[in-house]
Amino acid sequence: MGMLTINKEKNGGKLTVSLVGRVDVMTAPQFDEEVSGDLDGVTELVLNLAELGYMSSAGLRVLVGLQKSMTARKGKLTVCSPSSNILDILKATGLADYLDIQE
Repeated sequence: MGMLTINKEKNGGKLTVSLVGRVDVMTAPQFDEEVSGDLDGVTELVLNLAELGYMSSAGLRVLVGLQKSMTARKGKLTVCSPSSNILDILKATGLADYLDIQE
């Protein structure tokens, strides 16, 4: 079973979420709930993926959903420091063109 630790830091309208471990079919709902449930008043969402080792298609769906949520709020989603394997997944799925990624 995958393990995921989610660290959140809110600073005014900016929410920074650091994901540690794995986002898979078991942990994607936790990722979705924890972040989606904390978007009130958030105009800038930063996902720090430096310590994320794995993301399945379930996790990618959460990313797309968060991007849509932020767009609907006229906010911004930034993906920071994805590891090379996460970046490869984002590129392979075409999401790298859709998301704002800061390497």
